[in-house]
Amino acid sequence: MSFVEHPLRASIVSEMHMRRMPPLTSAMVMVQIVRLVTPEERDAERIHVLQMPGVAPSARSERSRHIEGQRRDGGEFVWECHSEASTMTLIMPASAEDGFQIAGDNEDAMRWIMDAPGAVLRAVRIAIVGNADADRMIAAAGFTASELVCAQIGPVQIWSDFLVRSDSFGRLVVTGGDLPAADLGRIIHQLQELGNYRNLALLGLPLAQEQSVAVTRLEKELVAIAERMEAGIADQKLLDELCGVAAQLTRITAATAYRMSATVAYARIVEERLDTLASIRVAGFQSLQEFTQRRLLPATRTCASFSARLESLSVRVERATSLLRTQVEMVVQEQNAALLTSMDNNAERQLRLQRVVEGLSVVAVSYYAVGLLAYVLHTVAPAIHVPDDQLVAASVIPIFLLVWTMLRRKVNSIVGTKH
Repeated sequence: MSFVEHPLRASIVSEMHMRRMPPLTSAMVMVQIVRLVTPEERDAERIHVLQMPGVAPSARSERSRHIEGQRRDGGEFVWECHSEASTMTLIMPASAEDGFQIAGDNEDAMRWIMDAPGAVLRAVRIAIVGNADADRMIAAAGFTASELVCAQIGPVQIWSDFLVRSDSFGRLVVTGGDLPAADLGRIIHQLQELGNYRNLALLGLPLAQEQSVAVTRLEKELVAIAERMEAGIADQKLLDELCGVAAQLTRITAATAYRMSATVAYARIVEERLDTLASIRVAGFQSLQEFTQRRLLPATRTCASFSARLESLSVRVERATSLLRTQVEMVVQEQNAALLTSMDNNAERQLRLQRVVEGLSVVAVSYYAVGLLAYVLHTVAPAIHVPDDQLVAASVIPIFLLVWTMLRRKVNSIVGTKH
């Protein structure tokens, strides 16, 4: 028997098994690098991951967004692809001399993780040691005392100042106590996600600070436009300026919307990881919550304030545009009404002039018609024994009425109205 599987089932199941860390024990070092990878670099990145040296194909597990495997020398690697970032992790036996260095000759593994495509956002070396070696590793790490963070997570203790060293890596010391290797792996994984998502959330801060200058300038321009509107200025030029402000605001919103929303999402994940870890403050040191919130909260609030300014400015621009457009339309309507009135007056004057011309035309045509008829009457008058001047005088009124009637009919046929 069989059933029809949903086409996304495999992808969903794979997603549920991603973001896990192999079991971890003491005397190990974990090297992790978080990179921002462009879509154009994705294919090259995957090819690079599959070229991890010292890993047989049978020792590698491959999914679309997760690849892990074991080297012949016992080391492990994990690659995870996120929406905009990737993490590459090496887990190797630590050097006896320096717990932050990989034991033996493993330059090929370090070259593999260092040469991957993408821009590095976070890089850290984690020394996992026993309780007895903690003081030695803390001293060897060269932590800055004023920045040192120490936290207790169950039987696990962590130390770090979260500063970048000369080799471009941060340092983290972890003591696992008697915690099982699988549980220690989960805690370190959550701890790394906390740091990784914190850095991803902080990506929004420089963008918000940079674009805030442009938003401030647009706010001032909007105020100046509003003052001119209040003074009674409402013309197409002012509307064009306001449309220009709206276009710039739209561009800024489009350029920052993804990063601002991503900052909110990443910050929420950081808060969830802090709650899950439930670390306990160690007297004399900064707590993990204090360090994270003291740096992350101001940044996320700045981004939230920037987003709120954009939204508020967008609403104000929309209102100002609607008001100014209404004012411009009112001015145009007044101009149209004045034009129509002027056209009516012109039409009335033309009608009066037309009537004057019609009157003159009737007189002129009648005059020439009577003159032509006089030649005929001069010939007819002797035959009927009537003086020709009397006949001519008697014909003036009938001819005048006839000409007037004919011209009125002609005008009415052209104009289409009857008077």
